[in-house]
Amino acid sequence: MCSPRLPPDEWSGAGRAFLDLVRHARPHMEVRLVSGWHRDRAMVPAEAVAVELGGLSVSSARWRFGRAVHDEVRRFKPDIVVSRTLSLPPLPCPFVDVVQQIVRVVPRPRDQLRRRAFATAARRAAAVVVPDAATARHLTAAGLPEGKLRVIPVGVDTSEFRSDPSGLAARIDGRMHIVVTGRILPEKGQHLALDAVARLPAREKRQVRLTIAGSIGDPVYLDQLRVQAWSQPVDFVLDPIRIAPVLQSADLAVVPSIVEAGFSTSVVEAMACGLPVVWFDQPAVREATGGRGVPVPADDVTALRQALRDLLADAGKRERLGADGRRYVLGALSWDRTWAQWSRLLHGLV
Repeated sequence: MCSPRLPPDEWSGAGRAFLDLVRHARPHMEVRLVSGWHRDRAMVPAEAVAVELGGLSVSSARWRFGRAVHDEVRRFKPDIVVSRTLSLPPLPCPFVDVVQQIVRVVPRPRDQLRRRAFATAARRAAAVVVPDAATARHLTAAGLPEGKLRVIPVGVDTSEFRSDPSGLAARIDGRMHIVVTGRILPEKGQHLALDAVARLPAREKRQVRLTIAGSIGDPVYLDQLRVQAWSQPVDFVLDPIRIAPVLQSADLAVVPSIVEAGFSTSVVEAMACGLPVVWFDQPAVREATGGRGVPVPADDVTALRQALRDLLADAGKRERLGADGRRYVLGALSWDRTWAQWSRLLHGLV
């Protein structure tokens, strides 16, 4: 199993999901992990074959990582390779490519070419695993044969992501706590959640605080958020080692993602923690939630603000939505169910 980066060297939902996949595969299969790193070798799992990629150009990093995977395949002689990258040399065994997201928030002329290039390269994989039907549709439209695609949702560790074991949210100031989790990137829409809170009536705003938590994907965007947050009830938790405690301290979660497609790890982790979730209505997010929570029209800050006001004023509704979301994750997205699908796929390819 190989990934150019993994948490905590790079915090991302896709990285956490792949690391969870490695952990759940180990009790059932002999696993060799190859991981690149940019910041510090200590941030790579101790048992991994670590490949230093920091300071290299994109092409050089791809070449070095691909070469390391090739060399380890020769030594380890695996039955199958599961990879987060297609930048691998020819291998003597089948490989599975894992894709979390393939489209961007704002379509650009080269994005269609990028998808087609990816679909062409992915043809040599034995299978391409995507987390949702929306991503699968984009890849088939770009030319990847449907027979190559497998839709396996991202699993959630429901023992870690659960309601606060103490039963009490950590309210340091007595205010209702709204949380947005995810990488700090424009397409994640943190600025829209911040705008919705800033537009709350003054009396209601004094009763809430918003926490924006995640790894820094775009430092310039983070600076813009800090400016926007000036004099607002907003704090930041940057590059958190664990995201579950942040969710467990909250009363409700907002997922303001404006990406066109891509499985939302943030929304299902919040649901697993028993939080009511307000989310912009995107196909992949709707698929991840099973329609639970409170969807609002994409990019509609006024609708988002009203949904927040309704939930903040109705404790019973918050409790009902949170419990419904937790039940859904337990029944559909627990790692036991996700691993069962992975196991069938891998055994079917060897």
